[in-house]
Amino acid sequence: MKARILLMIMVLVLLLSGCAQGTAHMTVKKNGSLDLAFSLLLDSRAEALVSGSVEKLLTDKLAAAGIELSKTASGKSTKYQFLKSYASFEELQASGSSFDIVEAKVETADKWLYTRYDVVAQPKLNAYSEEIIDGIGSLSVPKSLVRLLMGSFTVDFKLTLPYNLYGANNAAEQDGNTLTWHISLADSEPLRLAVYVPDLKNIAIAAGGLILIVAIIIASFIRSRKPRKPQAGAGPSAGAS
Repeated sequence: MKARILLMIMVLVLLLSGCAQGTAHMTVKKNGSLDLAFSLLLDSRAEALVSGSVEKLLTDKLAAAGIELSKTASGKSTKYQFLKSYASFEELQASGSSFDIVEAKVETADKWLYTRYDVVAQPKLNAYSEEIIDGIGSLSVPKSLVRLLMGSFTVDFKLTLPYNLYGANNAAEQDGNTLTWHISLADSEPLRLAVYVPDLKNIAIAAGGLILIVAIIIASFIRSRKPRKPQAGAGPSAGAS
């Protein structure tokens, strides 16, 4: 009997794997503002699990952060998505206080020509796992199966900066100015990232100083290459008669 239940769970996992595709994309602009976009595509089998109380949970949590979740049909699938713009990262932090899904730590190292930011972000996507499990449990789906399904589901998190300022990181992919991490609903390893932000003022000072030094060297070289004029009255001495 236990073997039959285990086999049924394995079959359900195989059937439901790949039924959901999630992407979160944070785009940082040159003026410091940013856009946060999210999309989740569910086929009919996965939609049957999350509709109802789970959908309400997501909608309520996002609404508390000032985000409206939209739901549209896409063929035989259902697409959940939102797009939210923020004037600054501080505004994002303030508005997202009611939707705690990540714990971030930032260390700063100030250099003369740049500032290095070392970011470690620990996703907490399972923060609401019990609420989701309870919601799905109303469909008489075993909680052990729900936890297994949640652990196998991943979200692609993308970060785009206006310039390629990245240092060492543990992203799975990099395409130009965009890094991509694959995050599991189960607690995954932290996202690690170093960003180098140049100090334009000091760079301009350094560049100006370098140009001045080069100009002095060139001027000295040109001056040393000029032929010297003979002194007046100088010439061969007259011989005695």
